Amino acid sequence: MNYRRGYLAELKAIETLAKAGCVAARTAGSHSPFDVIAVSRAGVRLIQVRRVKTGAHGAAEKATDGLRSLPVPPGISREVWVWLDGHGWAVQKAV
Repeated sequence: MNYRRGYLAELKAIETLAKAGCVAARTAGSHSPFDVIAVSRAGVRLIQVRRVKTGAHGAAEKATDGLRSLPVPPGISREVWVWLDGHGWAVQKAV
């Protein structure tokens, strides 16, 4: 059940990114610190997606550790997006 909830949030992120003009894909099964990678003219975005019923900001803080430790070259952003059930994207922040 939790896997499916997370999977659906990742699909919502990809849909949001596509509407913004990005090409995005899930990194399913990679066990990497990010769930979605998006590419646009503005650069590359590595995104950790979380889905919660409450406590969106706490979930965002917990999700940042793996991304912060990931070395990235210029032009690549590391982001945490948290989907709050019943409200939509509650947190979208760069790490």
